[in-house]
Amino acid sequence: MSIVWEHERCLVTGGAGFGGGHLCLRLLSLGARVCVLDLDFPASGVLRLSGSEARVKAARGDARDLDSVRRIIDEQGIGTVFHLAAQPLVTLSNELPFETLHNNALGTYAVLEAARTARKPPRVVFASSGAYYGTTTSQDPIAEDAAPLPAANIYAPSKVAGDAAARSYAKTFGLRTVVCRFMNTYGPGDSNFSRIVPRTARLLLTGASYDFGGRDDGTTVLEYLHVRDMAQAYLSAAAHADEEPGEAFNFGGGRPLSTRELARLASRVFDGKDREPVFSGPRREVPLSKLLDTRKAASRLGWKPEIPLEKGLEETFAWYREHLGKYPDSPR
Repeated sequence: MSIVWEHERCLVTGGAGFGGGHLCLRLLSLGARVCVLDLDFPASGVLRLSGSEARVKAARGDARDLDSVRRIIDEQGIGTVFHLAAQPLVTLSNELPFETLHNNALGTYAVLEAARTARKPPRVVFASSGAYYGTTTSQDPIAEDAAPLPAANIYAPSKVAGDAAARSYAKTFGLRTVVCRFMNTYGPGDSNFSRIVPRTARLLLTGASYDFGGRDDGTTVLEYLHVRDMAQAYLSAAAHADEEPGEAFNFGGGRPLSTRELARLASRVFDGKDREPVFSGPRREVPLSKLLDTRKAASRLGWKPEIPLEKGLEETFAWYREHLGKYPDSPR
């Protein structure tokens, strides 16, 4: 089946953020009625900078507050919950492990329980991550039934917990849930400049040294998914929650690149110059690699990435040219 999004009442937790903001824009373009639950609505957020914040119903609050989430679902007649609220920073997860687990694991339980106990339980679309699969080195794409491996950060197990909870609520209670596992989303409006694409944009636009620091050695192989392809993935997955609750789907860009290759490509897209990026992280004997097998999403949901990486980077750089000075700690 498919969902008619026009007039569909949707709750997006974390909707004032990067991915949530683009999901809201997509829902609004389809005529949905969107409520956003978030702790803050920053001036540099996607919704604010796109001029769309007034088009959503803004609810300032915490997705970990079960009673508040349930009240919104009941009072607004929510039919679909997109749960994106999380502590999304991998590096911060090791500095604040308990807070990360509390946000990403217990916050997900709160949203699921609010949905289960609502007067009319909505479907729940959960934003998981490719981090679910842990630290990997294989060049082979990972399918959804692969078991998660240990990781060198607390972010990964926090997403494993939420992912498993969403699937278990379907099996145990019949709640209509679906899990979306994404790889490295990028695009206009990402304010996390520790991520490689926003960092690339800031370095190039400010003329700073093309130095990416010591977090990586440049050999890590990943794939990059444009944020609008991600937004469409959420919508494609939502309908499946009604048909087969509790399923998980992978979504990725389908083009593996090392971080060094990505930085070089970004430089060429930016102004045609082939800069040599500096990565000063400890050299790994076996490069890390994470690629997702998206054949299930293609066959069951009819989803595939539509935006080529070069076009997506070009659009992203155009956004930062206009808006870079509006982000905290950015040159003005």
